Amino acid sequence: MTWIADASLAPVAIWVAIALTGLATGTVASRWGDPRAPLSPLIDGLLLAGAAASVIAWSAIAGGLLGAATPSAFLSAYVPIGIGPGFRLAVQWATIPGASLTIAAILLIWTALSSHGGAPPGIADRPRFVGLMSAISLVALGVSAWFAPPVGAGTTVIPTFVQSTPAALAPLFALLAIVGVVVTVALAIARSASRNVLLGAWLAAAAAVVSEQMARSQLGIGPRDPVVLGSASSGLVLWLLTSALLHRRVQSILLRIQPVQDAAIGARGTYATRAAHAGAICLAISFAAHAFAVRSTVSLRPGESVAVGDTFRRTWQLVNQGVSRFDAEGVDVTALAIETRDARGRTDLLTPEVREYHAPDGQHLESTVALRKSTRGAFQTMRVLLTATDSLDVASVRVTFLPAPFLWPLGVTLLGISAILAFSASPTAEPRSTSS
Repeated sequence: MTWIADASLAPVAIWVAIALTGLATGTVASRWGDPRAPLSPLIDGLLLAGAAASVIAWSAIAGGLLGAATPSAFLSAYVPIGIGPGFRLAVQWATIPGASLTIAAILLIWTALSSHGGAPPGIADRPRFVGLMSAISLVALGVSAWFAPPVGAGTTVIPTFVQSTPAALAPLFALLAIVGVVVTVALAIARSASRNVLLGAWLAAAAAVVSEQMARSQLGIGPRDPVVLGSASSGLVLWLLTSALLHRRVQSILLRIQPVQDAAIGARGTYATRAAHAGAICLAISFAAHAFAVRSTVSLRPGESVAVGDTFRRTWQLVNQGVSRFDAEGVDVTALAIETRDARGRTDLLTPEVREYHAPDGQHLESTVALRKSTRGAFQTMRVLLTATDSLDVASVRVTFLPAPFLWPLGVTLLGISAILAFSASPTAEPRSTSS
């Protein structure tokens, strides 16, 4: 039993939350077949205690990440470089154990409130809802405990979520979307529905996709580099899933939710639907436009001008204005000053960078961080990425011309307008599911 005395607060709190949530899940499971059976004070107490333990565990890990006095096992296991507090806290939702603990804490708090008749209101079958939510929370707590990093674990790879702010926010939005989907499914099984929960999940999934694409435009990472949930397409799949669940026919078939009548939604609901469809079409065309992007890799000698063709077969001139190398604290930076001149003679100066980081002990890390620079026109965007330089300052540059850049912000704006109209058009009475 010495491991209990040597354990820190967070692991102990996680195991306490697992025990309490397991007891609550087993107790509620015995009432699964009786939807009208009231939940006993014992179940309420177990859920409240489990939620409190998960919050204590989450807060303990967050305090270790934000505090600079003692090193955090979570931080050293995933991040080998010095970063700011906001990026350190991103470990809580951008890693498997941190994200699982965050999901469990949110679901347990929601479940504890629901067991008391708090939120969400109007649950027709409360035992089933509480049982499902506590069971999923138990699984998430188990995943968090199983994948918790051991003391002394380290890495030599720089994760994507510490390289830019959008890359750090994208997993958080995706996590919130997953929580919304889980709550929606649990409500549907409990013969209830909450339109606002589903709208919130869709909005969070859209924010995850936007943040992911912003991160990919800033960083020199490939399609297989994880930003949201481990792959380049998972954020888009999550957004498509939540979008599909918003459609009335899908709700009636998959979730057994009776569609909200047009009179209850009103004109704003109709405008919200049209704006959402228009925004989705803009995003779909924007993604499809990547297939028509023009990509080329050129080698630039100092002072040399190289011609490259864009999407519309016009010629651009790229000039190597010099390579700069300098050392900062824990990082070696190589920057290229490149002058771009379009077919109309307009010039821009771009400075893409490659950063090679070192661990606090001076160890050279495996991965580097490449920062893109771009110049945007009305109908296309040019992105420049520095891939390599040699001792003679000859730079290898990857140039990408993306057509129709205005479609992406237009689609995001329409989706935002749609979300505002949808929330304002929510009927006062939540739709109930049809009886099974």
